[in-house]
Amino acid sequence: MAVHTIWDYITRPIAKTIDDVPWCAEAISPDWLTAVLCNGIQDARVTSVEICGGDQGSSVRRNIKATYNGAGKNAGLPENLFCKTTPTVLTRLATGLSAAGEARFYRQIRPELNIEAPICYHSAWDRITGRSVHLFNDVVVTKAARFCRWQTPISRQQAEQIVDTLAALHSRYYDSARFASDLKWVRTFEDFFHAGERVGLQGCHERAMIQAEEVIPPDVSRRRMEIWPSTIKALELHSKGARTLLHSDVHLGNWYITGEGRMGLCDWQCLGTGHWARDLSYAISTTLAIEDRRAWERDLLKRYLEQMREQCGLATTFDEAWDLCRQQLFPALLMWTPTLVHTRTTPDMQPEVMSLEMIKRITAAISDLESFSIRA
Repeated sequence: MAVHTIWDYITRPIAKTIDDVPWCAEAISPDWLTAVLCNGIQDARVTSVEICGGDQGSSVRRNIKATYNGAGKNAGLPENLFCKTTPTVLTRLATGLSAAGEARFYRQIRPELNIEAPICYHSAWDRITGRSVHLFNDVVVTKAARFCRWQTPISRQQAEQIVDTLAALHSRYYDSARFASDLKWVRTFEDFFHAGERVGLQGCHERAMIQAEEVIPPDVSRRRMEIWPSTIKALELHSKGARTLLHSDVHLGNWYITGEGRMGLCDWQCLGTGHWARDLSYAISTTLAIEDRRAWERDLLKRYLEQMREQCGLATTFDEAWDLCRQQLFPALLMWTPTLVHTRTTPDMQPEVMSLEMIKRITAAISDLESFSIRA
C-alpha cells in the first residue's frame, strides 16, 4: 500500500473512466465525473471541475463544483458535490476495509432507509492500492445544512430526532435474517473492536485517560484501570441477543442540521451489527450537553423503546434497557480515548478539543449512572 501511495504522488494519475478510483479529489476529471454522473443522460457532459476546499481526518474531504453543458444543466444534474478520498498512507490504513463497507452501505442499504442522510452518487474502493472515493450531494449547499461541532447545542426537539433516527435504523434491521444472507458482509461490532485491539487500542486508551484527567470525574479517574475489563465485559452483550444494524460512531460530529431543522447522520464507515444499546447510549452521552443529558435521558430512552416496540416488537423493559445503556458507555469511551492518543498508523482524526469534550461527556455519564456497578 505504501508503494502504491508513493507512486500516486509521483505520477499523480488522473481518473478518467468509471473504473478508475481517484487517488485524491484533485485527480477527479470532467471525464470521470461525466462517467459517474451523466450515465443515461443523452449528450450530457461535465465541462469543468473545481475543488473548493474542505478538511481531513480518517479521510480527506473536499467540496467540488461541477459545471455541465446544456444537456447536463437541462437534466438538473447535481452541481454541488462533496467527496471523501484516501490519498495518504495513514488515511488508507485508517479506513482499510471500512471504506469498502461504507461503499456497500451507500449502494445497498442507504436506499432502504427513510432517514436524513447524505445521498451518495458513487462509491469505490481498490483493495490493492487502498484508494477509495465516496461522492455525495453537498448538503451544506443543497439543504443549507451545518455540521455539528464540539460546541454545537442540541435542543430537546433535536435530541428526540436523534433518537427517532436510531429507532428507524435499528427497527428496520432488528434480528434480521439478512445478516446471514445479502448483508452477511457487514462486520460485527466485536470484530470492529478487536481489529482496534490488535493495533494497540488498550495502550492508547490508558495513556489518554492520564492525558485527559482534568476533564474526567475523579471517581472515574480513580477506577480507570477497571475501564478496559468493563469494556470487554460489555462486548458480551452483542453476541447474546438479537442483532441490528449499527452506525456505531454516532457522536456529535457525525450529525448535521438541515436548514429545515432536521437532524442528519453521516460518516457510515464504522457500520456494523450488534446490540441497539451501543448506538443509543453513545449518541445520548455525546450529542447532549451534560446537564441536558441528565435532564432528558430517561425520557429519550422511553421514546426510543416505544418506537422500537411499535416498529419491530422489541420486548425490553425500561429498567433492563437502562442497565444495558449504562454498560455500553464503556465501549463508547473507547472510541474517543484512542482518538485523543492514537497509534502511529492512525492520522489525527479529530481536533483535541473535540476529543476532550467527548471524553468529558462520556465519563460524566459513567459517573452519573454508576456504570461500574453493572459488572457485579
